[in-house]
Amino acid sequence: MLELVTGGSGSGKSAYAEEHICRIHRILSRKAGRKLPLFYIAAMIPRGEETLRKIERHRKMRETRGFQTLEWYTDIAGKIREKSLPENACVLLECLSNLTANEIYEPEGAGENAADAVTEGVRMLKDSCAAVVVVTNEVFSEVSSESGGKTDEMTEYKRILGEINRTLAETADQVTEVVYGIPCGVRGGRELKLVTGGAFQGKYAWASAEYPGLSWTDGGICSLDEIHTFQGINRFHLFIRRWLEAGREKEELTDLILERQGEIVLVWDELGCGLVPIDASDREYREAVGRICTELAAEAVRADRVVCGIARRVK
Repeated sequence: MLELVTGGSGSGKSAYAEEHICRIHRILSRKAGRKLPLFYIAAMIPRGEETLRKIERHRKMRETRGFQTLEWYTDIAGKIREKSLPENACVLLECLSNLTANEIYEPEGAGENAADAVTEGVRMLKDSCAAVVVVTNEVFSEVSSESGGKTDEMTEYKRILGEINRTLAETADQVTEVVYGIPCGVRGGRELKLVTGGAFQGKYAWASAEYPGLSWTDGGICSLDEIHTFQGINRFHLFIRRWLEAGREKEELTDLILERQGEIVLVWDELGCGLVPIDASDREYREAVGRICTELAAEAVRADRVVCGIARRVK
């Protein structure tokens, strides 16, 4: 599995990529019954105060995540040949813009063969690892004359990086652009959509009209195994109750939904705005629905709240 993540400076692409590879790692580790290896390939050469501050910020972001850091600044393909990565490893590579510059300008880099060197390294990562998330940069929209007079050099660099991005996107399972912290699927991936509101507000009627052609299931009576196959699920809050009553973990439920591909629509009753239930199990259930749906909302491409049959988009 290969995902290419792009976005502008400060867009949140690094945070998204790290969170995403950690989620994939958790899912694959659960399926394997053991904790799989998790690697961070750092391509930024530590030079200057600004670069050192950025490296330190990224280290703090991932310090509790369990990453093993590999400082591979050039020739990723050669390093994989010298030191094979463990079987079923999950890898975050950050980032292609630095790796490309290193291959072009560093004495040990590939020079005029930079594009081939970078794409070959990523291809070998994909072939040898369980999951790879690669971060690149959107550097193609600024005015070239603002690059300190090195217009020809910067244009050539952007041409090479653009070629690398296009080549990798052709073979990637998923391409995601992060815009101001919002991941926008460019190709592949999931389209998770949420519809909530109070009971008897017309949520399902609105959702089935808004998303025609979906195959719907009823969370109150369907098999729990339908978590792997459903397209739309009404009364998702009841599915959550039945899931917990079966002794299943809420983290497993969110992981199974978030690893799905394609369009998925969840419709559920908002349970958290009423009086606090007297029964402890009802309080636990209400809390679980809130936590699960909050986590799903963070990953959803759209969320709507329906009141009196009228939908208001909240994401």
